Amino acid sequence: MKLGFVNFSTEEQGKLRQVIQSIQEHQAIDELGLGRIRDAFSNKMFPGMSTLHNRAKYYAVLPSLFLEAERGSYKNVNEVRAKILDLEIKLTRQLLLGSSSELANGITGSTVIDKAERDNDKYVKYDPTYIYYGALTTYGMIRSNINIYSLIMERSKIKNAQPPKYLTKEEEEEMGDANQLSGNFQLFDAGGLSYSFDGVTPISIDLTRDEANFIKSKILSSPKSKDSFLASILRDGYPLGENNEFFSLGDLWRDRMSDEHYAVYALSVRFSKFQYLLRLIYNYIYYSQTAFIQGRKDEADNVLRKYEELKELWKHEISNERIAEILDYVGGLITDRNSLSFCETACRLINNGDSESLKELQRLIISREKQTKGSTRSKLANPLKYKDIEHVGAYFFDYRWKLVCSVINEINKGLANG
Repeated sequence: MKLGFVNFSTEEQGKLRQVIQSIQEHQAIDELGLGRIRDAFSNKMFPGMSTLHNRAKYYAVLPSLFLEAERGSYKNVNEVRAKILDLEIKLTRQLLLGSSSELANGITGSTVIDKAERDNDKYVKYDPTYIYYGALTTYGMIRSNINIYSLIMERSKIKNAQPPKYLTKEEEEEMGDANQLSGNFQLFDAGGLSYSFDGVTPISIDLTRDEANFIKSKILSSPKSKDSFLASILRDGYPLGENNEFFSLGDLWRDRMSDEHYAVYALSVRFSKFQYLLRLIYNYIYYSQTAFIQGRKDEADNVLRKYEELKELWKHEISNERIAEILDYVGGLITDRNSLSFCETACRLINNGDSESLKELQRLIISREKQTKGSTRSKLANPLKYKDIEHVGAYFFDYRWKLVCSVINEINKGLANG
């Protein structure tokens, strides 16, 4: 079979980018539209990580699942999707069979597995391929950013039409993107790991030593992650305490961090404090607008008092010059100029410190939420509409640190296994 050029449409590529963006930006409600800046820091320090992730096991097992799907024969992309979904459901059952009941919550699809085995359409909305695709491409388990379903279909056609040719390591390294569909290039790196996706053979959700070694080696070698803070933590064996908060890492690891990593970390901590002040004002506005509800006026007063105290405590860190350093840095990582402009103006108003600037800051925040969420979905523009809905209070950004800490602990535990 002769293959010239496979054209993956702009629509398909656009959908892929949307998937990756959804994975990266999924978090708590982002009323002020600061998620792009948060994610710029997260992706720089901890590339590939997502708040949608549950367990590190999927980094190891999914490449083998895709290799299994690649062996099939398909008429269209929908058949590929159906095949991968079927394998994912079988994997879910096998992980449940191989893991203790207290670990079931970390297994994607565990709560709907009985229904999904009878009807695949009853499986979870965000399946493992959707959730972990960004990490697998970042760490090099998948060596392409092309739509995975279309790619598997085209490669299965080629591989079923010609005998395989095994390449040397040097030959593979010389292969370009144009050759990735030839069937000769190994698109998925499974690290030599092998699984039987039969729906009955137990697979533990905990990592084996081989799986942990594989994941660690990929993070340390991938061009997209090898120089990251994440890789340094794994490579140099940074100690992880039980209750390490993101804010404490600078004191805990300053003598271990490179100057570059510490600089980025310090900027991220500073931005977390700055946006926390903005969220306090957001809450002050919301509580003030619903002051007729019992206790809300006291809440508004308490929030404003906390804002004033922290603003004074952090006045050197949130100066116009210090926040400008943050915006200059993330300005090279994102294209969202509105977020940068909002932060710049908000910073100036905070540092002015007078009552009129505080009022102007409140107007700016109300306008920003309407810009971000639209007038009808804005809580501050429609306080009565949302007065009975649970409110998300102010919170600090930890840049996916809890997930990162969990993954590193899983890898370290796997490395310690016999």
